[in-house]
Amino acid sequence: MRIDTHEIDTQARKIVPIALPRQWEFRDVTGRDYGIDMELEIFEEKNATGQVLLFQIKGTEKDIIFKDGLTSFDIPTKTLIYSERFVTPFILAVCPINHEKQIFYYIWIQEYVKSVLNFDNPNWRNNEYTTRIKLPENNIMPGNEEHLSHISHFPQRLYGACEVARILHNLRYTLDGEPCACDYHDTAEELKKVLDIPGYLRNQWRHGEFIQTQYLQPALLAAQLLAAQREPTVEEKHRLPLYRSLIEEKCDWMSKEEAIDFNLRAQLSNGLNCMSFFYEETNYGFKHTIWKEESRHNF
Repeated sequence: MRIDTHEIDTQARKIVPIALPRQWEFRDVTGRDYGIDMELEIFEEKNATGQVLLFQIKGTEKDIIFKDGLTSFDIPTKTLIYSERFVTPFILAVCPINHEKQIFYYIWIQEYVKSVLNFDNPNWRNNEYTTRIKLPENNIMPGNEEHLSHISHFPQRLYGACEVARILHNLRYTLDGEPCACDYHDTAEELKKVLDIPGYLRNQWRHGEFIQTQYLQPALLAAQLLAAQREPTVEEKHRLPLYRSLIEEKCDWMSKEEAIDFNLRAQLSNGLNCMSFFYEETNYGFKHTIWKEESRHNF
């Protein structure tokens, strides 16, 4: 006998694709007992991106009431545990099927577990049936296409962070002691690889442009100048935030050449040290603090 819950969820499964951009490709998934109802691939300008989201869809006939921007929702504990097996983002979509508009609220489950649940309810895995989570009111579709696209790019950001870690590890040895021009050349080549990681810094990472212009590209330019053993041009100085124009007066403790070298090394060192920003993706303690103090989140 078909129960009401199944009918409600079936209706929700019809509404959710309508609330998504038409150009995005959604595919129904069989085996609903395992928790995945739909797979979604992000398309940009009619081109497939390879960025995928997995959806579990829940329908409700009740009005969803928010208090302080949040509403509570009970989800099977086994679904939360199952979601942790995936690197692909697992999205819970809650659809009020009687709403005057075709909308749904969503949450990125793995990120919520790591940023909130593991801190606020560390024993949640011991819950026999369900675990209560909080849905943010501003996580609504349509209207947050950019956020869902950002979430879908998580595997690429994770891969990129691993590549950055490998490159920084190699550079520790390249720049150990007193590097020569060829060492700085090798450093520049390694930093170029970070810029060329597919999709890592371009468009899909909210701090990508800032880190490129303030840290990565200045470090790359400094390494190139050190490899060439030359002073930066006027135009290049504008691209080196830490570089200070040399005073024309003689310096008693440092020659002009030594000052240039010092400035460029400082710029390179600063850029490499600040590349730790790349690891904020998995700094869940910090994310939990930001959520508690400022209600900012990435889920």
